[in-house]
Amino acid sequence: MPDIDALRTRVEQVKKSIWLEKDGQRSPQNIQGGIQTTISVLSSVYGTTSNQVRSFQDRVKKGQGAGEGSDRRDDYHYNRRVAGDIEAALDAALADLDAGIASPSAMRAKGEVLGDFVVLGRQALDAHNDQADRVAAVLIAASLEETLKQLGAAQSIDVYNRDMRGVIEKLKEAAVLVGAQFSLVKFRDNALHAQFDQIGRATTESALKFVEGLLSATFS
Repeated sequence: MPDIDALRTRVEQVKKSIWLEKDGQRSPQNIQGGIQTTISVLSSVYGTTSNQVRSFQDRVKKGQGAGEGSDRRDDYHYNRRVAGDIEAALDAALADLDAGIASPSAMRAKGEVLGDFVVLGRQALDAHNDQADRVAAVLIAASLEETLKQLGAAQSIDVYNRDMRGVIEKLKEAAVLVGAQFSLVKFRDNALHAQFDQIGRATTESALKFVEGLLSATFS
């Protein structure tokens, strides 16, 4: 978990370092250092594979090297634009932290709660009886759905007010989930609608392994 105060101090240092103030005018400088630090900050706040990191990297690549060997004015305008992108990205990261949207402690707390549900689900499976298997299915299905939503939120993917199939579709579109996962929707529906005759123990165990992997990837 990043040190929030240290992160805030670093952000302010970077925002000052990328501009040269002279005669009331600002000129961009130290852009490459600013880019690297911004990627580091965004990775700490949102995760290394987050949409925020990818979006910033795409902005940096846009027009990169356009002025090499031709017009230095192109380099100036590129650096000035990227300096503005650096400021905007860092300000947005701090605003999200202040609003609790990207709070590392809040994310960790959510992960701990969901992890508790998964532990209870595994303990129920270990009991090896029909009633406990049903309890396990419900706990694991609920954990699975919420973990997928939290994974989407952590990646700034629009999963608000979507059902589980919609969440999976959005995660797959963003290449956060790979492969067909829609069998999990049927498992979730059967478990949360008490259609336990449609759920085999092997399906519950498979869903448990899947959600454990998601929790590890999302909250660790």
